[in-house]
Amino acid sequence: MVLYRKYRPQTLDELAGQEVVKESLSRAISSDKLSHAYLFCGPKGTGKTSTARILAKIVNCEKPPIVGVPCNECSNCLSITDGSNMDVIEMDAASNRGIEDVRVLRDNIKLAPSSAKKKIYIIDEVHMLSTDAFNALLKTLEEPPNHVIFILATTEVHKIPQTIMSRVTKLDFKLVSEKEMVSVLRCIADKEKIKIDDGALNLLARRSGGGIRDGVKLLDQLSYHEKIDSRVVEESLGSGSTEGLSRLLLSIAGKDLSEGLKILSEFLSAGANPKELNLSILDLLRRLLLYKNGLQGEEDLKALAHEFKMDELIRVINFFQKSLDQARFVSIPSLPLEMAVAESCAGESEPKVAKGPNEPQVEKLEESHELEKSKTHLAPSNSSDMSKIHERWMYVLETVKQYNYSLEALLRSAKVLGCSEGSVVIEVPYSFHQRILEAPKSRDLLQSIFSDILGRSIGISTVLGQKPVRAEEVANVEVAADDEILRIASEIFNSEPVN
Repeated sequence: MVLYRKYRPQTLDELAGQEVVKESLSRAISSDKLSHAYLFCGPKGTGKTSTARILAKIVNCEKPPIVGVPCNECSNCLSITDGSNMDVIEMDAASNRGIEDVRVLRDNIKLAPSSAKKKIYIIDEVHMLSTDAFNALLKTLEEPPNHVIFILATTEVHKIPQTIMSRVTKLDFKLVSEKEMVSVLRCIADKEKIKIDDGALNLLARRSGGGIRDGVKLLDQLSYHEKIDSRVVEESLGSGSTEGLSRLLLSIAGKDLSEGLKILSEFLSAGANPKELNLSILDLLRRLLLYKNGLQGEEDLKALAHEFKMDELIRVINFFQKSLDQARFVSIPSLPLEMAVAESCAGESEPKVAKGPNEPQVEKLEESHELEKSKTHLAPSNSSDMSKIHERWMYVLETVKQYNYSLEALLRSAKVLGCSEGSVVIEVPYSFHQRILEAPKSRDLLQSIFSDILGRSIGISTVLGQKPVRAEEVANVEVAADDEILRIASEIFNSEPVN
């Protein structure tokens, strides 16, 4: 049996890193005030489904020795553990997302449990249900039979309709800290007699990204080695050696592009995976960022951290994050990494070009006028709402990117102008940006995210702002005027003709 299944937690006490969840459920169980419907939300691999099964065992255990602790020995506990209990129904909403699936479920809940005290319905990835399926589930969630408990699980809580949210008790699962991850992996390694040193455990903990399941899977993949050290982990994952990564960053700090590309080539020639290598570079850059701000005490980072000023470090992080994002869309896997090294060595993200006194200036008087006109009609903004949006803007971008990479890229060139009681106003530089944001799918996604941030239903509106003028656009004004292709393109995108 694979390790992550063999060591799946069987009691709340065995659930790693979820103290708030454990405390909330323990109090509800001890006071006999369990909710009729729960929503477990959080990143993948943090224990949502395991907790649902533990709760099912607690409710249906035939002889619990301690309140809130299943015996894991009675027939109900054993059958829930192996997935054969007829009264604990697990449903994958990704493959059973239609209204008919929910109607069958709704009809079946009327039947009393066959052997257990309560019927437990665990609906995994519940955000995948269709709108009609959610609507069909509403009444059942509001007034379920006394013998039924619903446990909904999702990694994407912003996709859950507010009507569903208002009918469930929400529990948030968080990513596990590196310290807790190391403790879990060490415990499993000792039980399995896997020889692994602390350096390798730390690498696995960082690479797992806070998901217990991913961390245990990585340990399982390496368990065939006689002894696991940092070198074995780096070679197996194709993530590059720590020493080599430090050399690469030193070359970037010294603006030595030739040396940086040479080191990168050595990694790739040795079989390093470009994505894993990119992740390793970002991980090291993140640790440097934390170290420079006194949040991480790794003394081995001192010399390397000294080579980077804070603004330069942030710029390099942005280049390698962009590289990771672009890797999905290129035909040469190593190219985004090579570009990140080149841009990092070049310094400034966008070269500033000084204009001579005789160079043409591009003026957009009509657009400026329209922007000012739009701004004068904005409703007064709520400063508290604006603060929330600004604080969680990166959350907005990261969430959008999961569903629409192009929309996320578009939002990076937009800005929030204001937020009234009923609408968030977003300024965009181009008219085709405006049309994309106002498309039904884009609008629904953004409204869902902003509603989650602000805690109320909110709309989205857009205004057209000033187009950013780039040096190359100015330099090619005369050429563009004669370019029939650009003229047609400007008409298609409803932009101003270049003249």
